[in-house]
Amino acid sequence: MATILDLGLLKGFTDIFVWILIFLIVYGGLEVTNLLKNKGLHALFAFVITAVVVLTGGATNIITAMAPWVIVIAAIMFFVLLLAGFAGIKPETVVSTFGGKGTGLVWYVLVPLIVILIIAWTQGPQEKVVINPATGEQTVVEQAQRPFVGVLTNPKLLGLFLIMGVGAMTLALMTGGGAVSPLK
Repeated sequence: MATILDLGLLKGFTDIFVWILIFLIVYGGLEVTNLLKNKGLHALFAFVITAVVVLTGGATNIITAMAPWVIVIAAIMFFVLLLAGFAGIKPETVVSTFGGKGTGLVWYVLVPLIVILIIAWTQGPQEKVVINPATGEQTVVEQAQRPFVGVLTNPKLLGLFLIMGVGAMTLALMTGGGAVSPLK
């Protein structure tokens, strides 16, 4: 039965989405730094880097595994800045609270990204060679994700972390007099 929210077809476009993502990141980085001093060279260099990364099969799998977690980190950063804005705090104050002129903030983002990269690299789908005993033919079978990723993405465990986080924030606010001191 066809449904409106059937997203199964999007798996066929994974390579295209990864291609666009890598191209935009590389091109945007080159434009911001103005490394080659020419927009055409930036586009050509981004296209070549994207082609090399996407045509390497393993890199696409790693990027596909990392993308949701990177989106979560970006969303958390966005909502922290948004909540601070609602409280009347300037974004510069929030960034300085996390470590000065952006250097401390880099560690708050860089360390989780490295952890995500290691998990995506080591815990992705396993490939196993299966030999048919009747014909002797070898086939490569991709197994499901490893147990570590399955445990981390279990809704019960994620709910537990959410409840523990809310409880920790409630305790901190109740014992601290109702206000978070670094942002005052």
